[in-house]
Amino acid sequence: MTMRTRPIATGLMIAVILVSTLVKPADAALQGRDLDGNLATIEAYYDTVLDITWLADANYAQTSGYDADGRMNWATANTWAADLSFTDGVDVYDDWRLPTLAPVNGISFNYNQSVNGSTDNGWNITSPNSEMAYMYYVNLGNPAFYTVTLQVSGCYVNASDTCLDNVGPFSHIQASLGYWTNLEYAPFPINAWAFGMGDGSQGAGTARKTIELWAWAVSPGDVGAVPEADAFAMLLAGLGLLGMAARRRKGRSGHSSDGRGAIEFHSA
Repeated sequence: MTMRTRPIATGLMIAVILVSTLVKPADAALQGRDLDGNLATIEAYYDTVLDITWLADANYAQTSGYDADGRMNWATANTWAADLSFTDGVDVYDDWRLPTLAPVNGISFNYNQSVNGSTDNGWNITSPNSEMAYMYYVNLGNPAFYTVTLQVSGCYVNASDTCLDNVGPFSHIQASLGYWTNLEYAPFPINAWAFGMGDGSQGAGTARKTIELWAWAVSPGDVGAVPEADAFAMLLAGLGLLGMAARRRKGRSGHSSDGRGAIEFHSA
């Protein structure tokens, strides 16, 4: 018995090639992700370097109605992030937290203040060990209040004209005050680490856990992956070739369509 499937295999190969060449991230570091099953919207972005997924809305606590303005104390912010849950109708995405950080030197925290990113307290921290700092400086490419030579950069004019020049694909990034991380400040446990999106500063000197700051949720790893629109369209086009090839093969075989499927089997 011979199974004649070459037209099908050829069409499938074309579809695979089209998809493999066209499914590329829109950005080298940030890739849009769908969390609610609506492919026309993007609810999160996967960071390919940090291997975490950021909510597209940097003030979702307010947008979702959880909090009146989105500012919360440290404990409430952590609870809010941990309780988040999204579903696309098939999968549930409920592993969320606040951004975290680790020592820039990979060993232990240096609490001294610096402007060149060499310590954990200060400005111009581009190490991927700090998720918020990496987002601000590397992914978004924003400047700091101080240059690495301790000069005032001039990017911060006032509370309405800050160093947050680029927000990328995200919405509602807040430049006033700061954003919580999930890490307690070891020298003074009544404080927690925070990051200022208005001037690019990282620290915890005045971030008492009881004050209200902004909160931005992240999820470990890559969640809610979806194909890009153009690649998805080409996938459909490639799959359409399967049906065309099958109908062409069936027409040549001299058999009428009886709805039993596209693959024809013939005795050798």
